[in-house]
Order: sequence, then C-alpha cells, then structure tokens
Amino acid sequence: MATRKQARKQTLVQVLALLIAVVVIVVAVVLFQSWSNNRPGAHPKDIRVTATVGDESIEVAPYLVCEPGTECPEGEVPNLYVGENDTLKLDIPDDISRYQWQVLSIYDDPAANDETRHGAGETEAVEIPGSVDPIEASDSQDRPKLIVVEVSAVLIGADDNGDEAPYSSVWSLSTMSDEELAEQENM
Repeated sequence: MATRKQARKQTLVQVLALLIAVVVIVVAVVLFQSWSNNRPGAHPKDIRVTATVGDESIEVAPYLVCEPGTECPEGEVPNLYVGENDTLKLDIPDDISRYQWQVLSIYDDPAANDETRHGAGETEAVEIPGSVDPIEASDSQDRPKLIVVEVSAVLIGADDNGDEAPYSSVWSLSTMSDEELAEQENM
C-alpha cells in the first residue's frame, strides 16, 4: 500500500504531465494557425472555376491573368452548352471568393446583360439562368439566351521576382450550342 507521501508525489506527476500535454497542444494549434494564415495561396493562373449544367461539369481555367498595366495574352474559352430552361451553376473556389469578385452574364440581347458583384467571403456559388424574360426596352419579344459568362477578380500572386503582386484575372465560359458556335466562327 502506498504511503500518503507517495500518493501526493504520484498526483503531482500526473498533474505536471497533464499541464505539459496541454501546453504542447496549445503550441501546436497556434503554430498550425500561423502557418495556415501565412502560407501563399495559389497563383491566379492555377485557379479553376467549376461550371455545372445538370450532370455535366467542367473546370474553367483563367482566360486572362496579368498584372495591371501589362499586356494580357488571351487564353482559351471553353464551351458548356446551357439550354434555355437550364441553369448554369458556378462554384467559386476560396482563392477567389475570399476577395471581391463579379460575374458578368452576357445574353444574345444586350439589354438583358447582367453583372453581379460579390464581397469577400459572401458566397462561393452562383446560379445563372439559361434564358431570362424579355426586357421591356428591347425590340425582341424572344427570351434572351445566355451566350457567355465571365468571372473576374483582382487577386494576389507572386511575380517573376517572387514578390506579391496584384493580378487582374478573368475566367470566361461560352454557353452556346455547337450550331451557335459554328455560326459565330463564320461571322
């Protein structure tokens, strides 16, 4: 049977072990949070927006990425058909949604074009209708059909010297049918 002195010593060792474990856990959490908050994000050219219509989904790479005031080489514009009664869903990754960003919806009737702005951290997904009700100011009574969607933001990336720099970034997506695309190319 342990004496009272031995029991106190054992309790003291247990309390010290518990205190050391708590200190180690707190230090690990603080170091992880510091690392997580200070690690560099993806370069804007590597960020992808996910576009979905029904069961079909594609990753959209940036169409334009450049430092403000520099010439911007154009990239490819992918196509994902969006029918009149379909809805296009755009999933915006955290590397974009944590900043201010906007979506420009371009329809075949310019009066129906729309731009929505989103504040930092407000939303990570948007839905855009494949067609909208005719605009009163328009000459046409047909439902304007979605033809292009653009997501744009000014993001931070590393320049050629490894320093942080702002980048104007645009992700562009065509939503036309194959026939409409062929007609556009023949113009």
